[in-house]
Amino acid sequence: MQLAATAIGPTHRQDRPLAGSARPNRHRRRRVGCLIGIGIALLAMTACTPEQVAFVTAVSEPYEEVLSADQLVALRTCESGGDYTVVDRTGSFRGAYQFTRRTWDDLAARHFEWLVGVDPAEAEPWWQDVMARALYSERGRQPWPVCGRRV
Repeated sequence: MQLAATAIGPTHRQDRPLAGSARPNRHRRRRVGCLIGIGIALLAMTACTPEQVAFVTAVSEPYEEVLSADQLVALRTCESGGDYTVVDRTGSFRGAYQFTRRTWDDLAARHFEWLVGVDPAEAEPWWQDVMARALYSERGRQPWPVCGRRV
C-alpha cells in the first residue's frame, strides 16, 4: 500500500502552484488524468493504474458512510455552488467545501499526510470529497455553521 501512496501523492502534486500563488486557473483544473468517483462507485477510470484505484478506494473507505453522495452535493452546492476550484474574496476559504489551509493541513496530517500543503482549491475533487467526509466524521456540521444544517 505504501508504494501506491507514493504513486498517488507526488503525481497528485505535479503541476501545482506554489503555496500562496494566485487564484487557480479554472481551465487548467479540468485536466484530470484519472477520474475516480468516490461515494457512489468507481464511475470512470482513465489513465488510472489498478494500484491508484485500490489506494484511493482503501483510504476513502472508512469515510464512505459518514455523508451520502446526496449530502455531499448539498454541502458542496451551499458552500461553493459546486465549484471545486473556488476561492473566496479574501483567499481564506478554498475549494468546494471552503476549507481554510490550516484546517485542511491539520486534517490531512491526521488522515491523509500526502495532502498536507496542497491547496484545497487545487486538490482533485475526490480528495476534497474525502477530506470533507473526514472532517465531518470528526466535528459533524460544526465547521459549516450555515450549510451544515442542510446536510
